[in-house]
Amino acid sequence: MFSKVISAALLVALAGRALAVEPFLFNFTVGTDLFFANETLVFDYTTSVISGCEQQCQNTQTSINACAQDDFECLCQSNLTGALNTCENCIFTALIDANKPLPNPLAGENQVMAGWTANCVLANIPITSTFALVLPASWDGPFVAVFPVPVAWVIAVTGGLLGSSLIYMICNM
Repeated sequence: MFSKVISAALLVALAGRALAVEPFLFNFTVGTDLFFANETLVFDYTTSVISGCEQQCQNTQTSINACAQDDFECLCQSNLTGALNTCENCIFTALIDANKPLPNPLAGENQVMAGWTANCVLANIPITSTFALVLPASWDGPFVAVFPVPVAWVIAVTGGLLGSSLIYMICNM
């Protein structure tokens, strides 16, 4: 009798857990933080260098908010992913042109694009548009600090004198 009560209680407890499971929500990780789709483009555009992207990004955020957070078909539509790609590229270009750091971890970030793609792939929905950040034509690459020739000569001669002096001191010990 006692084992039947324990079995029934275990069955009820496990069934309750199965019914309490929430549907899988569209989310992605940037760094160590977890974000949901409706948080993707919520930025302060007024005091930032990304203010030129405000209109298109807010339109994209409105489209994202129109989808349920567990509706992968809606969130992975090609027009929505294309608009998200355009918005993130606009922010990325504005940040590079202004040479400013990210105002938000989601602004102009490739991890957002990768997380979005991963969610769509998980739901077996292919993303048809090109979905990645592209370097703007105005980007001239990382700056490499190179000394002018006269300064390089002074550094080389000074290094040589210090090095030979050190060797001379060690040999005379």
